[in-house]
Amino acid sequence: MVVAKDIFRKFPNKYESLIKDLCAKLTEYYEPEAKAAIIWIVGEYAEKITDAEKIVDNFADSFLEEPDRVKLQILTSAVKLFLKKPEEGEDVIQRILKLATEEADNPDLRDRAYIYWRMLSTSPKNTKYVVLGDKPNLADDSYNTYDETLVSNLIN
Repeated sequence: MVVAKDIFRKFPNKYESLIKDLCAKLTEYYEPEAKAAIIWIVGEYAEKITDAEKIVDNFADSFLEEPDRVKLQILTSAVKLFLKKPEEGEDVIQRILKLATEEADNPDLRDRAYIYWRMLSTSPKNTKYVVLGDKPNLADDSYNTYDETLVSNLIN
């Protein structure tokens, strides 16, 4: 699942036909990294997944029991869902923001939830720009960035 997420990040909008199959196996993802990856996919492609609201809502049921990285991803995906499908995501985002701000122990999670809540309540348009903005492409250009003489000297 983590590799699938990385493929979607590297090649956005290229392998969207796989999303339905990946979402069909939600009950098989147990590892925190896999859960966080599928939740990222659901949030990123919420407008193309017919039952995205139901998927995020199901993860919200176990929100407080999940590891922190999964909680953070559920929160962000709920915000993305709300921004992309306001009618469908309104109940979910309110529920998750309430859980994250009132019952979560992790201060980073609470702070992020408060930031999202404040952004959504003051300017949904700017929130959309920040949360759904263009992301840089994943690329490994590191092999082209160093002078060969410098690399040779460092290796020596």
